[in-house]
Amino acid sequence: MQTIKLENISEAGLQLAINELREEMFDTPECDFTIAKMLSHCGHFDTAERHLDEMLLKWGSSPDVIELTDKGYAMVDAMQATAKAQQGVVSSQPVAGVASLNKTRDMAVA
Repeated sequence: MQTIKLENISEAGLQLAINELREEMFDTPECDFTIAKMLSHCGHFDTAERHLDEMLLKWGSSPDVIELTDKGYAMVDAMQATAKAQQGVVSSQPVAGVASLNKTRDMAVA
């Protein structure tokens, strides 16, 4: 019996999606921006910001790249603020069955 953690499945799926984007959009600043956007949608805000930093190093400081990175940083900040606000709302409300959710976090797959 093999145990699979949900985090591993989502990380593997995220990596597959990033690889697909790179194949479809090739190696462009727009591809890097889209990857950062997807990372931030998945809650990987620090990784998204690092990706934008690397984008600047990789593509230089042309006006198009600066515009994309500025837009990307603003997007990450906005999504992070929204996630924190939602987390505050969720954590302030009592949730029934949290203990049972923690116990079933790992799924056994035959």
